[in-house]
Amino acid sequence: MESMALWIVLAVLILFIVLMLSGKFDFAGVGLTCLAILVLTGVASISQALSGFYDKNVVMLVGMFAIAGMLGQTDFVEKIKDVLLSGGGNKQAGNLRLVFSLMVIAAILAQFTTSQSSIIMIMMSFMLTICNESDDIKLSRILLPLTFVMTSWMGKLPVGSTGATTYLMLNQFIEATGETRLLDIFSLMKCTLIPGIVGVLYSALTYKWLPKRDVDISAFEVRAKKGDDGKLPKNKQIIVYVGFIISAVGLFLAPSIGERAYFLPIAVCIVMIVLKVMDRQYFLNSIMKGPVLMCATIMGIANILTDSGAGTVIGEVILDILGGHPSGMMIIIVFAVVTLISTSFLSNTATFMVYIPIACNVCAAAGIDPRAVVVTIYQCSLLSVITPMANTGSAICFSACNLNIRETIKQTLPGAVLCAALVVINSVLVYPF
Repeated sequence: MESMALWIVLAVLILFIVLMLSGKFDFAGVGLTCLAILVLTGVASISQALSGFYDKNVVMLVGMFAIAGMLGQTDFVEKIKDVLLSGGGNKQAGNLRLVFSLMVIAAILAQFTTSQSSIIMIMMSFMLTICNESDDIKLSRILLPLTFVMTSWMGKLPVGSTGATTYLMLNQFIEATGETRLLDIFSLMKCTLIPGIVGVLYSALTYKWLPKRDVDISAFEVRAKKGDDGKLPKNKQIIVYVGFIISAVGLFLAPSIGERAYFLPIAVCIVMIVLKVMDRQYFLNSIMKGPVLMCATIMGIANILTDSGAGTVIGEVILDILGGHPSGMMIIIVFAVVTLISTSFLSNTATFMVYIPIACNVCAAAGIDPRAVVVTIYQCSLLSVITPMANTGSAICFSACNLNIRETIKQTLPGAVLCAALVVINSVLVYPF
């Protein structure tokens, strides 16, 4: 029975991918259809299917989209744009400077939070207006490369709650096999810094490969009484600024204050409604807009896929492929490829939590240093941008920018493969077999 359920889940996944690739169907409708099939076949419960609708990231998404719309009604966006585009030079140079600036900011922010979606929403808060006013840097082009940078740079430097502790978690897997050669606090940086820099350069130079289209941000705009200059009155702008700062700081402090941080944007919106800065009815109607609905359905499918045990099955197949006496290079290449593929459909955490213990045992059996393989698996699990199920940030990109999988593969797959290859090379150089 469990085997049949797994096959049904995999079949629905294939159906989901095919329908998404066709580009002929509404993304949210595809997601709802797949969830309905999983429930009606008894593979998933109603609570599992609806898990995405009360997921903390989706709750945060609703609030941050609303706040982003409010920021577009202030002087904040114009000031940010003037700073980023200052410095002289032609228009093309200014655009490139803006893109690089956004990439660097995303990479820095990624060191201080465990939530990919929170960074995306913070960045989008002032990007919505900037990108829609630009002739070249459209949101449809820049948001996905930005997500790639943010995700791949998560915890890369030994700072913040993630970068300073990840090596300890990875060492637990290594120690479980009796291995005494362990990672240190600088291990991830030594193995992945160069690939990370290359990833930033790649994303900044190839964003034009994505479609240049105007993104309809009406779903995220919030009505409020504006002044004669088209902006909110100064007193209401201050309220918006304070609300944005509270929401952003709360999301960065999520590891300390818990899931309450993800509700902060909603609380801020409620305060704005009470103070008549935001229209109440518009906010209520925006909750079930297409982008939010799509993210919720995709999260439900991803959760069901993870719960099905698909990752464990793939891990068993890997062991069969590697055989009895694999070389170190064979082990690291196979796990890099499989992780890169799996992380496009399973959660980052589920991917490396399944594969790292398997890899450690394989390395122990082969008598080789497991550190290069462990670092590679962890980093490759973060290169998750190819499909909307890869992570919440990717789902936001698909929904907000109306992308399809073919468009994203063209831009993200070469970069992901390039970074994965560099991680393998660097990891082997730092921790040779």
